Order: sequence, then C-alpha cells, then structure tokens
Amino acid sequence: MKIWICIPVFNRIEFTLKCLASLEAQTFQNFTVVICDHGSTDGTSEGIFQQFPDVVVIKADSSLWWTGAINRSIAYALEHAATYDVVLTLNNDNEVPPDYLENFRANHTKYANSILSSVIYNIKTGELNDPGFRQNWFYATAYPVDFVSDHLVDDSNLVEITHASGRGTLFPIKVFRQLGLFDEKNLPHYGADYSFAFKAARANYRIYSCLNCKVYSYIEETGLVKVLNKFSLGSFVDYFASTRSPGNLKTRWWFGWLNCPKHFLLSYFIIDYTRVFVGYFKNLFKKNSLNEV
Repeated sequence: MKIWICIPVFNRIEFTLKCLASLEAQTFQNFTVVICDHGSTDGTSEGIFQQFPDVVVIKADSSLWWTGAINRSIAYALEHAATYDVVLTLNNDNEVPPDYLENFRANHTKYANSILSSVIYNIKTGELNDPGFRQNWFYATAYPVDFVSDHLVDDSNLVEITHASGRGTLFPIKVFRQLGLFDEKNLPHYGADYSFAFKAARANYRIYSCLNCKVYSYIEETGLVKVLNKFSLGSFVDYFASTRSPGNLKTRWWFGWLNCPKHFLLSYFIIDYTRVFVGYFKNLFKKNSLNEV
C-alpha cells in the first residue's frame, strides 16, 4: 500500500515547508507527496524544489481555489496509483507527528474499505479542536463526537462520523474511481470535503475519526478569523459572499441542497442561515471586546 498525499497550496511557503518537513520525518515512508501550487507568488514551488526535490509539484493558476487544486493532485494520484493504494488529503498549514502515517496504515489494514479521518489540534495551544462530527439535519448542526462514549464497540480508537475534513483524511483509491472528485463547480473552496463525505456515505462507505491520527493545524489562520477582525461594509459583504469565507451563503446553500434530506430542507436553511448571521455579529463583538481589554 502506497499513500498519495495530496496538498493544495496558495502562498504561505513557511507553512508548506514545515508541513513537508513533518512528512519527511515519518516512520512509514512508502508515500508520495503531490502538491498543486495554484498561483503562489511567494516562491513556493521553487522552495519546494530546493528543499524537497522528491515532491511532485503541479503548477496551476489561482482560479482553481481549494477544491480545484486538491482535485488536480488527486487526479495525478489516480493516474499513477495501484489498485490498493490510498489518497491522503492535507492542507499546507498542517503538521503531523512521526507516527501519523504508520497509524493510518494500521487503521487502514483493519478498515480497508472505510474512509479514515484525523483528529485536529490547535498547533499553538495544543487543544483538541476537531474530534470529528456527526450531522443533525433537522437542527442544521454538526455535533462533536466523544471518543469515551461514542467509540466502536470493539475499538476505542475509532468513532463513526459524518464529516471528513480535508485536513487529514485517508481514502481508498477506489472511492474516487467510483464517485469521481470533489465538487469544484458548486463548492469551490469550502464544504467540498464534507459534501464528498456525505456522497461517499450514500454509496455505503463508513467514515471514522481516528484518535491516534493527529493533525496539528494553525486554526487562527482560517478565513473566518481574518474576516472578523474589524467590522466594515466590505468585511460584512465578504463574510457572506466571498469564496474564501465559510459564511458564504451560496456555498451553504449548495452544501445543504446536495446533502440534506429533502424533508428537512426548510428547517435546515432557516436555522443554518439564522445561525450564520447571528454568529457573525456574536464573533465580531467577542473579537472587538477582547481587543479593547
């Protein structure tokens, strides 16, 4: 089994090089990193070539966004992978411990036909940020799982989830060959990873969060934090309309329309849109209050 590690990159070369260094230090070494550099202007590709010459770099333009870029990397893996290989999606602001790939390999051996996801920690605080989530469509809410109470009956290391994040999810190669790639048309930047997980679940793939597969992420570098720095008409519009924003209303519409059971759609959209608007002002107020202290 070979692991094809697919990473979309747009600038932030310092994060990319740290990510690659953590992969270079892995105890399991049967992997190839495939990066899609979609329009970086900070010397990202050149820096990778110099420090990590074995990494495959695909050059593209910035019109791809996250989804188009990860799709280009996965397409390369599909072209070169063997039948029983796997694809691992990562972001360039992720770092992983030395046993990360070895733990994935062991979990995949036990659950070869399943999709396996990582638990996400804040790299600066060490706090668990994302243990994995399960969706409740009626309440338009994804609830975090608890490994103590929710783990599999015969495996305390795994919990079944509904969401598989682009920040460290392992897919059997056959999943993409059967279902195609992420939806870059309707979900160009946010939501494509989660939407694909629901698509895979409808095709009867199980999705698990793995307690021993840890990703450390620069949580405060997300678009959400940057947009909420200060209120202005521009930032308000950006939050609800920018492709880079998790609050993008068009993105949230497509995610719900593509995945929510139709009998829950009305309540889902009412609650989800209300929560997004209330959440914007709540987080903005919290951010500004902290700045005034």
